[in-house]
Amino acid sequence: MNDFLPKNWHYFLRIYGDNSIRFWDKTILYKVDSLSHLTHSFCEVNEQLDPDLISAFGTKTPPPAHYLLHFSKGWDSNTIKTPIILVHGAGLDATSFTNLYNMGYKGLMQQLVALGYRVFSITFAHSHGDNYHQAEVLADTITKVKNLTNSEKVNIIAHSKGGFAARLYMSNLAPTSYRDDVNHYIMLGTPNLGTDYSFRYPSISYLIYLSGGNGVIAWDKVKCFNNFIDISERAIYSDGTFPGQSQILYAWDEEYPLDISQQDWWTTYYGGTGFISSSRGIKKAIADGGHLVEKLENNSLHPDITCSVLAGDNSILSVFPAPSSNPSDGIVLVDSVLNTASMCKKGAQLKEKTIMPLNHMELLYDKRVARWVHHQLTN
Repeated sequence: MNDFLPKNWHYFLRIYGDNSIRFWDKTILYKVDSLSHLTHSFCEVNEQLDPDLISAFGTKTPPPAHYLLHFSKGWDSNTIKTPIILVHGAGLDATSFTNLYNMGYKGLMQQLVALGYRVFSITFAHSHGDNYHQAEVLADTITKVKNLTNSEKVNIIAHSKGGFAARLYMSNLAPTSYRDDVNHYIMLGTPNLGTDYSFRYPSISYLIYLSGGNGVIAWDKVKCFNNFIDISERAIYSDGTFPGQSQILYAWDEEYPLDISQQDWWTTYYGGTGFISSSRGIKKAIADGGHLVEKLENNSLHPDITCSVLAGDNSILSVFPAPSSNPSDGIVLVDSVLNTASMCKKGAQLKEKTIMPLNHMELLYDKRVARWVHHQLTN
């Protein structure tokens, strides 16, 4: 059976491919001066793992001010002049757009390059980093890419949590004000009205904890040999090491009832001690995240931006048991992805909202996605 499993499969969500940097023409480490005084915390499971990325950063635990800018082949010569910046999601890095989990697929980056685009991508210092910090990184990246390509504007394609950094910047909620430098903003599975996934499916917390996966957990304590042990370092709360995760939370329990077959479903979502776990509850975690989804809902994209949204509705993910029948891509609810009214209320143009039969990860490499992106940018 091992012949059919990816290399390093035992890391669960910590899978990398050998020589991942080969997919890029070059990779450069940059520093954002406005973030140089800041720090963030890591735990063992969310440090940088890919040897090529560690070498480029110079450490497994880079500070918030550092990021990698990856240049695709043809970044300075492909025929479509306006550059694209790819922004990765939680628990991922730029290789999610090239060779996701070392599965051997051609990623979105290679497919866009073949269509004639000049493509760049970011790897954030922390794959679950603070979204305000990552918005500053994106603002700095846009300046770099514009200067490198002599372009007035860029196109942004963000997957999942990466859309929060993009939306913060383009809604003037980031420390750096929006500078009229984004033409088209494309969202792939971005939880625009947040997610309650880690609280809704507590069994996932147990799997992630046992496997040492790079995923956030809703519990701050878990029972082991009849004793509760503190795992707050790996939890979603403010004393954990996943600072961006509490910022993307939103309670969906009134819209979609909780699954009472899940272990400790009530105490996980609403807070308390269950049979095998302790949770502070989703309301506490949302407060720890500063109610960011609510703030974004009260603001809009700059009116000169055109945006497009792609949601998946295949809820089966190979590394997770399939969730309930709630319409989702296996991670993010379709209703959350398609929640665009608030971001367009001041004049930003919504070009298209589309649903495809894809799961959250297939959005990164399925050929239909690249064709859809090309249609958004050229028609």
